[in-house]
Amino acid sequence: MFAKLGERYFLFTDFLNVYVFIKLKTMKKMYTLVVATMIFSAGNAQGIALEFEEFNLSPNTFYNGSDSNGDIYLDGLQLTNNYNATWDAWNGFSVSNVIDTTTAGFTNQYASFSGGGYQSSHYGIFYPSGTIQTAGGAMVLDSFFITNTTFAALSMRDGDAFSKKFGSVYGPDGVTLDGTNGEDFFKVWVIAEDFIGTSTDSLEVYLADYRFADSLADYILKDWIKVDLTVFDFYVHRLKFRFESSDMGAWGINTPTFFAIDNIYHSGSWSVPELTSFHVNVYPNPMEDGISITGNAGWLAIKDIFGKTIFSAYHSGHSTIDVSALAAGIYTIELSHANGRGTQRVIKR
Repeated sequence: MFAKLGERYFLFTDFLNVYVFIKLKTMKKMYTLVVATMIFSAGNAQGIALEFEEFNLSPNTFYNGSDSNGDIYLDGLQLTNNYNATWDAWNGFSVSNVIDTTTAGFTNQYASFSGGGYQSSHYGIFYPSGTIQTAGGAMVLDSFFITNTTFAALSMRDGDAFSKKFGSVYGPDGVTLDGTNGEDFFKVWVIAEDFIGTSTDSLEVYLADYRFADSLADYILKDWIKVDLTVFDFYVHRLKFRFESSDMGAWGINTPTFFAIDNIYHSGSWSVPELTSFHVNVYPNPMEDGISITGNAGWLAIKDIFGKTIFSAYHSGHSTIDVSALAAGIYTIELSHANGRGTQRVIKR
């Protein structure tokens, strides 16, 4: 199923399919699937694709949150972004259209190993912690596409000062036996949750696997592959991610903990009954610099007069939100939880 074409990181494709091993963990059992992903049939993908094209970046550039605007929003999706201006550092998600697949090292952290997005120019980069979540339970997540970054792929293929060369019996120094016998792997756990966090499950996607008896099957993922979230027996509204690697050091994983993501598909709406009364207190109203909200735990969203979500977060019972940056006008506070959804209008002076 896999072929070694010049370098070990190429996957064998048979016109329409690219094969990758995904380990699926259900709540009752764990088993390994071989998934054949139709990489040229985006039109048949489920639901509506949320892409990163709306960022309209200049060619071969990236956005990492350096304007300190916080989380990234994509039509009802909230993606974590934390930026530290002191260290020019970020975590969560960035947006990129960098096409460099040959430059190794940290300076090329924003490039996908495929040389672009999934049938597009823009895509997301994840590092190394954060979430994707829907606002107000208005959509159900069906699938997304994933691949390696150039930084991680070249580090695994060639090794560097901090990470080993995959398939080698030695650690990063090229001298000390690391105990893997060259049977290396790099994978990401995709952790799915329902709207209120009471149902959770996970699956594993291998971004590199060198554990095959036949070394010709060893691979580092280069193409975009689809991760199907409909395998879970609940509606998915939140995604978290966790990395594992065979290359471990004193401080944890040596492999660069990055991946590229694109085309996050959603379908329909999670049907939530409207509440006859809004069991939540919002004060002050009118609001100026801040607003406090108390009431049942659930998913909280602030929407503008056009219905666009401008803020969303999980509400544990009490929330204090800085609204000083909002323009004067009328806004809607929306709270959704297991018993339904309610709204209340507020005025910003």
